[in-house]
Amino acid sequence: MNHRGGNQNELSSLNESDENLKILDQYKMVLDQSAIVSKTNTKGIITYANDAFCSVSGYSRDELIGKAHNIGRHPDNSKKLFKDLWKTIKSGKVWKSTFKNLTKDGKEYYVKSVIAPIFDDEGKIIEYISARNDVTELVKQEEIIQRQLKDTLTGLKNRTALLNDLEIGGNEIILMLVNIDRFSTVNDYFGYEIGDKLLKLFAERLVETSVHDHLYRISGDEFALICADRVFNDELRDHAIDHINKLESFKYNIAGYDISINVSGGIAHATYSDVYNLAHMALKEAKERQEKLIFFNDNTALTEKTRNNIWMINKIKSAIEEDRIVPYFQGIVDNSTRQIVKYESLIRLVESNGTVLSPFWFLEHAKKSKLYDKLTRIMVQKTFAVFEKNNYEFSLNLTVQDIVSDETREFLYQILESSPASEHLIFEIVETEGIVNYDEVINFIHTVKRFGCKIAIDDFGTGYSNFSYLSKLDVDFIKIDGSLIKNINTDQDHLYTVESILFFAHRKGIKTIAEFVEDESVFDKLVELGIDYSQGYLFSVPKPTL
Repeated sequence: MNHRGGNQNELSSLNESDENLKILDQYKMVLDQSAIVSKTNTKGIITYANDAFCSVSGYSRDELIGKAHNIGRHPDNSKKLFKDLWKTIKSGKVWKSTFKNLTKDGKEYYVKSVIAPIFDDEGKIIEYISARNDVTELVKQEEIIQRQLKDTLTGLKNRTALLNDLEIGGNEIILMLVNIDRFSTVNDYFGYEIGDKLLKLFAERLVETSVHDHLYRISGDEFALICADRVFNDELRDHAIDHINKLESFKYNIAGYDISINVSGGIAHATYSDVYNLAHMALKEAKERQEKLIFFNDNTALTEKTRNNIWMINKIKSAIEEDRIVPYFQGIVDNSTRQIVKYESLIRLVESNGTVLSPFWFLEHAKKSKLYDKLTRIMVQKTFAVFEKNNYEFSLNLTVQDIVSDETREFLYQILESSPASEHLIFEIVETEGIVNYDEVINFIHTVKRFGCKIAIDDFGTGYSNFSYLSKLDVDFIKIDGSLIKNINTDQDHLYTVESILFFAHRKGIKTIAEFVEDESVFDKLVELGIDYSQGYLFSVPKPTL
């Protein structure tokens, strides 16, 4: 009985072993199909290599078996990496890392590796098994991403990286922005090559003096520091001022020139979503006051200005939501008849209590808060609704920002295509913002003129005024800036300026409109000079109806 029982136990044990071998074979098959697998003896000599290993390395199995496992080692890998590998697996532990290898024909590839020791029944290491995954594509993609987040000139992270890091950096962040004052004069005086070298040297100086901070170059001459592991206190203030002093006192010797610089800085302590804008406001304030450093959180006037900005932005948003953005209309008279022959549509914001605000109070806020495009579309729609019911010519103000905005431009084209009022429309391009996008502006002018529209240049005679770009644009009207018109009877220089504008306009066949006409003596002078149209309180005040 005992003998038979023993045979049955042995048979059962054999069956279990066979079953375990089958399971192990299946595990091996799955591993071979999903990973680069190899085994070595305790001295690192390859004893097994699967098909995936052969395929990725370019070696045949015969070329691998019996060779040291470092056959594909890349020379860029540090000796410390493999010293750590052997120390770990010899101690009986599992080692993991991602590193670079070389194929047989010298191409590099990256593997994510897990190497583990295999033990016998007595716990002695008898071999090592390695399972690796080819992660070359992932590493290359990460390298591309990192290059996109790096400033190529200085090697620092760029603005995109800063915004990414601010978002993941936590709730409260201390951010310092620094700017090289009047850097453009370095480029103008020494040339761009010297200017670039100065930026690189300045970045190196930043690194030397900012051991614990994260550094970025966010624009041409502007840099940022996330003040890591610091508290916004007097010590930080002293550190920041000392930082500015070190940057200014350093001798920037480039190509034999000793270049001295001045630096402005702005610091803010706020949530990640606000801190960049607040630090930028502090920097701008420092430059305007010609101070080295402004701390936003310590500056009550700047804090109040920010509160006012937020208050006005909210006011604009509410006005948009409650349909309180409206056009007011001011008549333009023919100087030969003193009769209104056209109107300009002017934006107004009506407050909830009925107070009417001119664009002086809110338009710049709208531009900075990305609400400006919405205001443009509201004005276009409401103005067209009025002038589709009559035959008056009417004008709408456009900035270059409107013209280069794909969304606004396409919106305008759709309106022009569908409305019978298009042939009565004059687009007034706001000249004080400067016209530098000539090609886009010229294309826009050509397109709208096909719908019968005309073009005026607004506020001509101040700011960026010049006659050279007028020769490039197909302009129908020049609106002479009111600052020249108001004092034309008493200021000889203003008179000469207007006369030169008229001389050019008459030669080019361009009609002229005088702005800010407020009394009869000024009007009489305009008629004497031969100006075609007048606009101002003498004839018409802006109002919500024609």
